[in-house]
Amino acid sequence: MHQRTIAAAIENYRTLSDHLVREALNEDTREGERAREEVGTAIVAAKTREFKSLGVVLGSHYENSPIIVADGTAAPPAQHTEFQPCARPGCLAPHAWLDDGSSLYDHFGLGYTLLLLADSRESAARAIADAARAARVPLKVLDLRTAGLAQLYEAPLALIRPDQHVAWRAPARMPWN
Repeated sequence: MHQRTIAAAIENYRTLSDHLVREALNEDTREGERAREEVGTAIVAAKTREFKSLGVVLGSHYENSPIIVADGTAAPPAQHTEFQPCARPGCLAPHAWLDDGSSLYDHFGLGYTLLLLADSRESAARAIADAARAARVPLKVLDLRTAGLAQLYEAPLALIRPDQHVAWRAPARMPWN
């Protein structure tokens, strides 16, 4: 993840402002107009990637982390400019606006947040909350069964880390069911 961000930063700084200075740039002449057109073209060519980097900013994900439980799904494709939300463990939790107009992210806590997304997993959510309490792991259970987010998260339960990345999501069948 960090190598990707560093590579993007290096590419972004390959063309600095002093590389864009032209002799007649400030002149009110045909040469000045041509210089400004040339610089404009150079800026678009060199800097569009820098200012359209949502895929780098939000699309990074953790692999092989001891606090991510992989679920066997494929990693999302690495993209520079585009960001496609993905609830795969290790990815940034997909955002949603809730019925009350609040942001889902506003409900995440300083500890872990367990999203209860389907009626069928209420007892599993209670068991996870009890285990977290016994282990003194800070956990907030957020009941979103009526919000219709199970499809967005592709799971009936999802555990969100304090940094808003998905740590785990429930498989179709829980081991204690």
